[in-house]
Amino acid sequence: MLITGIKSRPVYDDLRPLCGGNHHIIAGQGSGGSTLLRLLAEMPRTAPIRVLYSTESFSGHNHLEALQAVDGVELRVYTSNRALVDDLHVLLEQSRMGSRLYLAGSESFIGTAMQAATAINLNTDEVLREHCGSFVRRVWCVHCDGYTENVTQRVFECPHCARTLVVRDHYSRRLAAFQAVKADAEVPGELPETEELDT
Repeated sequence: MLITGIKSRPVYDDLRPLCGGNHHIIAGQGSGGSTLLRLLAEMPRTAPIRVLYSTESFSGHNHLEALQAVDGVELRVYTSNRALVDDLHVLLEQSRMGSRLYLAGSESFIGTAMQAATAINLNTDEVLREHCGSFVRRVWCVHCDGYTENVTQRVFECPHCARTLVVRDHYSRRLAAFQAVKADAEVPGELPETEELDT
């Protein structure tokens, strides 16, 4: 089984308001919007709340209209996950003690957003992450350092170096991706069976 039993796959939380925060930063994408709406319904309006939402979605879900209707929050909207994460980097660098971070969306989105939190040494008790949607994988090629989003097959061709790769079940938090290696490295021409990754 590729989804359960992977020791390196991140363990996710259920988003809930964190006590003691004097500034709440809530970031999500696509299907994560429903989780953001649930969190915002539970969140007291005793401290500033900034919501960052990307409409880029792997599942086709978009909760922008519902998020725009929420009162008492500052909403920033992005058309791509990358643009949101870039802005999150800047926002976290400017944040003060007592900031709380909440993330909701795909594994790829959460992984890259966590890189922004790690860059400023945000404590783990100041961050909650809830996975939403499919488990499509973000994959890193060990041969060319290229990243590929939304991989659903165990064996696939790297779009950067054209090698046929096999996706390992090891998830690297530092890279925010699963690692992929040359599929026929041991015996040239001998490829493993193609299989759909559990998504």
